[in-house]
Formats: sequence, C-alpha cells, structure tokens
Amino acid sequence: MPGLRQPIVSLLGHVDHGKTTLLDRIAGLGRAEREAGGITQEIGAIEVPGPTVLALCQGILDTARFDVPGLLFIDTPGHRSFETLRRRGGALADLAVLVVDVREGGMPQTRESIQILRHEKTPFAVALTKIDLLAGFRKPSGPISLAEELQRSGDEYRRVLDARLYSVSEDLDRLGFSADRYDKVSDFTRNVGIVPLSSKHSVGIAELIALLVGLSQRFLQQELELVRQGGEATILERSDQRGVGPVGSVIVYQGRLAVGDEIVATGRTGPFSTKIRGIYRPAVRRQGKGTRNRPIESLPALEAAAVAFLAAPGIEDALPGGLLKVVRAGDDRAAIEADLARESQPVAVLAESGVALAADTLGGLEALAFECKEAGIPVHEAFVGPVGRPTYLKMAMVKDPTHRAILAFNVPVLPDASPAGGEPEVKTFQGEVMYRILEEYRAWQEERGRTLRSEARLALVHPAKLEILRGFIFRSSKPAIVGVKILAGTLRPGVRLMRSDGTTVGLLRSLQKKNESVKAAEEDEELAASIDGAVVGRNVHEGDQLLVEIPESAARSLKEMPLSDRERAVLDEVVRLRRTASPFWGQ
Repeated sequence: MPGLRQPIVSLLGHVDHGKTTLLDRIAGLGRAEREAGGITQEIGAIEVPGPTVLALCQGILDTARFDVPGLLFIDTPGHRSFETLRRRGGALADLAVLVVDVREGGMPQTRESIQILRHEKTPFAVALTKIDLLAGFRKPSGPISLAEELQRSGDEYRRVLDARLYSVSEDLDRLGFSADRYDKVSDFTRNVGIVPLSSKHSVGIAELIALLVGLSQRFLQQELELVRQGGEATILERSDQRGVGPVGSVIVYQGRLAVGDEIVATGRTGPFSTKIRGIYRPAVRRQGKGTRNRPIESLPALEAAAVAFLAAPGIEDALPGGLLKVVRAGDDRAAIEADLARESQPVAVLAESGVALAADTLGGLEALAFECKEAGIPVHEAFVGPVGRPTYLKMAMVKDPTHRAILAFNVPVLPDASPAGGEPEVKTFQGEVMYRILEEYRAWQEERGRTLRSEARLALVHPAKLEILRGFIFRSSKPAIVGVKILAGTLRPGVRLMRSDGTTVGLLRSLQKKNESVKAAEEDEELAASIDGAVVGRNVHEGDQLLVEIPESAARSLKEMPLSDRERAVLDEVVRLRRTASPFWGQ
C-alpha cells in the first residue's frame, strides 16, 4: 500500500515455549501468497503479504481502513532476532510478540524478554501458545478463530484457559504491564493484549495477525511512513551464494537500496564505503519444490521493509548486526562514516576491573552489556566475534579474580585461546541464552569469592584463644611443651602468643596430637603445643589463658570478614587491649 512500509515484527520468549512452531505457521501464511511477494525465510525473515493479511483480518478488523502493506517477521537463527538486531536509534523491530507457554506461564527468559521490551519501549502482544494441550480442547478440522474454538470446546475448557490466562496476566502485572485477553482490552495504550492460540492447529493465528495490524495502524503511523530517498539497513550475516559470490543478508528498514548506489557499511575494523553490485532474493518456489539449492532472482531496487542478499565489493568484511547507509548526492561520506563508527563503539562503560563480553552481533553485544549493567556486573572490554587468546591474556591481568571471566553470547572460543598451565584462571561462559550465561557467571563468581575469602583467612593471623592445661607440663622451656585446650577460633603454628595484659609469651612452633604434628587445631580440641620463648613458672603458668597476637593490619581486614561469635569476641578483646595504649589501634 502506498504511504506506509510494512512493520518489522520479532518474536521473543522462553526456550521451548513455541516460537519456532508459531513462525512455521506464519511462514505457511506467506507461502499461500508466494506469487504476491511470498516468503523470504531462507534469508532471515518471514513475509506475510498484504492480501493474506487482508483475508485473515476479515470480520476481525475494519478492513476498509486497512493501510499496512503486510508484516515482516524476523526469523534469524543464531541472532535471537529482537535483542541482537539493531537500527540507528534502537531495536530493529517495530513490534514484538512475547511467546508464553499456557502451561508454564512466565519463566526466566520471559522476564528477560520483558526487560528488553521495556528498555526499548516497543509495543507488543502476548501469544499464549499450546492451548491445544489443555484438557477439553477439541481438535478442529482446519484453521478456525479462537472464538469458534472456545465455543466448540465448552465451558470447562474456557474456565481452565481463563485461569491460565489470568495467571500470565498476574505475572505481567508484577513486571509492570497490565494485560488481558485481546478482545477484552479497550485501550491498548494502557493494556497488553493476550491472544490464546494453537500453532499446531492454526487456532487464533488470525487474531494475532489482526492485533499486530491494529497496533501498527494505531501507534506506528509515523514510524512506518515510507521514505523513498536514501536507504538504511541492518546487516544480518555474511554468506556465499552460488553464481553470485560473497553477499550480505540485510533488512532494509528505511528508504530504498538500488543497484549502483554508493553505501557505507559497518566493518570489523571500522566503516567502509563500496557500491551495490547486485540485489537478490530467493526466486518464487514452485509447488512441491524444497528449499535446498533454491535459485535466486536479481532485483533492480528494494524498498523498506524488506530483506535481501546484497552483493558489493568488500561486503564479506561487513559486521553482523552492523549498519548500512546509502550515500546520496551531496551527502558527506566522511560524516556518514563517523556516524556509523559511533554506532559501533563499545556498548558499555568500561571499568578497570570487570568481565569481557563477546557476541556475534553489535546488537547482541549491546543487549548483553545492558543486562550486565542491570545486574551490576562491571565490563572491562566488549567486542563482536570469536574469543581468541589475546582476550584470555588480557583478562588474566584483571585485578579482581572474580572478574576474570568471559561472557560469550552466540560466539565460539578459538581452539588455541585457553591459557596454558600455570597462568591465572580465566573462566569462559558460553551459550545462546543470555540469562543462563549471566546466572552461570554469578554462581561461579559467588563460589570463587567464597574460595578467595577462605584463602585470605588462612593467610591472615587468625583470632584464637587457648588455655594451658593443669598437670600437662611436658617441658618447662627451650621450648616449653605444654598441654593446651582451644577456647576459641582456629590455632595454627607460626603465630605469636601473648598474655591478657598484652605481654608477649613466645612463638607457637608446632602442635601435636597423638604424637603426630597437625597444621591446625579447632575449638574445644586438646593437644600439645611447643612454644619458643615460654618459660613455665616465669612468664606462663598452668591455667593461664593466652591470646594470638594480631597485627594491626590483620585486625582491620578481619573486621570485614565473616567470623564466628567466639572469634569475634577474641578479636574485640585484642582490640580493646591494644587501645589502652593506642586509642585508634585497628581503625
């Protein structure tokens, strides 16, 4: 339709909640009108042309006022569509569909998706999938509306579905969105519409499409205005096409691209300029033919919103998730290059000590950086592409050991990347689900922190108190060997002991139990202690209670560490004793 471009729609949601099945069903809608523009699923998008949308919306929308020329659904395996693909100024998608399994409701990745939607201020609808798995569902013989299915399945089924739907509505409310079933929403500026559906049996698909069209026409008129001058696109990925050579898969989101246009594209080492040599799309599929080795057709130009293969010298160096812009007559190419360079700058405020982020696209990197910011995780470096050895070497030098980690979203780790034996540990967390990467890092960070704190405690002189047992004097001096009982803390050889008046007694040389040396003794243990400098009857006596001498620097550190009640009492006793001579000791 003249005047408007088709909106770009992305699907988000938790793993296994039905995104793929829903996209497959939507793809089937595109195939039904393949002669009118058809499906471009092979290069990252599913196009539902205007005639199909118009037919679906009959009886649901006022088709007399139908302006949207179709819908372009992003389907980009490996890019996680919405959160990884960007355009200048925000997310690539104009609209989103949040996919939720009717049986499971809100899950961790559902919450992550909602955070992204809130951050991008993107209008969205909820597809409540798999309603055919609820008890009482009656399998239809073909595609039908949700209203027809509810009528066929009966009252008990409606009650079960309503209960599940309102449970999801409550989940959304807790996350800051008011929601209700789409046909009960009167103001979509205040409420999110929920469409129960079965992708498997094509129930409710028409209602979802109609809701997306309605949202587009009501809220996105200005954003969807067709611009015919200039052109801007997002680079999905690079590949080789038979008979063409290296190409870049792109989604044109504004204006138009034409063969012969000069363009500036985001590259791995910075923006570069080139000229469009060819624009290609998969040729119309013939009935009964598969997708393998599908021929492609050449186009002279392409208007937004659309997806295509782009051939241009140097396109193999384009950065997935990067941007592309047409240089029009009179445009300042250097200014455009500078503009795109700013768009590809690191997407996080870098800290002296923090983790490294790696992702397959700029958008994925931005989304990961945003999640780290929300979680309070500092970032030391951020880049697009695989993880190599230079990153490991750099992260091994980060000051905080709990930050020596690489969060790798949708990218591989090169075989020679891992540090050799003896080098500081650098932990890598890889995956295709962002929240899992963050959860795994957080768990490791906590465990690593506990280990480091435990090691730090071992390195410090630790609070301990002991009593010299009566009747267990085995040697009175050089060194004195006496029986002792540990009253508090953990006692280890190598510490100096003092009396309760602050007088030094001597150095604890060793501990023995059952004629065997031990490295430490815990509370309430009784054993033999060898003390250099102690002379029984002179500076130490049976029944005396001795404290471990704690250096002032250790006392400061111990104040911030977890101690038992008895250990804390010993530390406080030492501090009080020292402050009789130095009022600010240990502060």
